[in-house]
Amino acid sequence: MPLAGDNLRLSVNAFFVTDGTRSVLIDTGASNAWHDPTMGLIYDALDEAGIDRAHVTDVAITHKHEDHVSGLIAPDGSEAFPKLERVWIGVGDTSVFTGRLEPIRDRVVPVSEKVAINDWITAIPTPGHTPGHTVYDVRSDTGHLLAWGDTVHVPTLQFDQPNVSWELDGNQSQARAARAALLEQLTQPHHFVAGAHLDSPGIARVTRSGDGYALEYLAPPIG
Repeated sequence: MPLAGDNLRLSVNAFFVTDGTRSVLIDTGASNAWHDPTMGLIYDALDEAGIDRAHVTDVAITHKHEDHVSGLIAPDGSEAFPKLERVWIGVGDTSVFTGRLEPIRDRVVPVSEKVAINDWITAIPTPGHTPGHTVYDVRSDTGHLLAWGDTVHVPTLQFDQPNVSWELDGNQSQARAARAALLEQLTQPHHFVAGAHLDSPGIARVTRSGDGYALEYLAPPIG
């Protein structure tokens, strides 16, 4: 696996999805929760893309870990998205909304089963990595984009050997089963993956390769 110095390099991605009128932010990064200067850059990225944070009304969280949910609160302690109306998250992970995230609790929408969060995104529970781990299926004329959170952490290893588990998977057998099902689904035509820990740009096609799978990264936009 490629290393940065002696450390595993781990990309941390979030995804802003819009139909031109409505938008959903999937995951929010770590803000300053990890006190790492390479983290918490989502606010700069949104600015660079010309996206006003005040226009974000819906955030879809794949799971409760700090590098996905902490960006709801800016480093200065204020709410990062002042017009936020709903935060979608798996019911098994709602306990994270305490402490610095407590101000958001009243806007949490727990996801306990497959449910449409609007007319083009569906939340699909995929427990394993955490009890509330959730995948978001984004549909358009192009096909399906599965924003799959932490289904894969180390793409240089886990596509070739999908049975390899990550130490931080809370239930490794559940996580392994969810990964197998999603990888197989993604080999279908017109299916794409958006992964929190895939390398830049974080969006790819999945194909079968021997006993495992391979990635073909895409330069956004895909459609």
